[in-house]
Amino acid sequence: MKRLIIPIVMFATVLAAATPAFAQSKDFAGSWVLDAEKSGSKDGPPMIIVTMTANEFTARLGSNDARLMTFKLDGTEMALAEGVKTKAVWKGSKLAATVESDRGPETVTISRDGAWLVMEGGSKDHGPMKLYFKKAPAK
Repeated sequence: MKRLIIPIVMFATVLAAATPAFAQSKDFAGSWVLDAEKSGSKDGPPMIIVTMTANEFTARLGSNDARLMTFKLDGTEMALAEGVKTKAVWKGSKLAATVESDRGPETVTISRDGAWLVMEGGSKDHGPMKLYFKKAPAK
């Protein structure tokens, strides 16, 4: 009986340790809409459209027609139009994305909390923010 209990306890311990990893996904791809109620604010992009590959992350903030922001996922700086530079790096299950412009650098972290896409950061103009987005219904 002891021989049967030990593997069961070990399996349960490994499963319990892995559970937080399943809750925190690195898959941000899709169209996301701001949940103003959960965020406690309407100040934020109404929509985020994200694509992801193993090497790159792209986002459009606001609409399908918004400027495409491209980030390399290895921390490499990327030059976009009009002197804007981007870079991103994984910090555990969170992606730290930085946009540098003539206003200076602004960094947000993007992560998943269950079904939610969470964007955290701050700016000189608006102070700290934490916005929650829910997956947009398929069209």
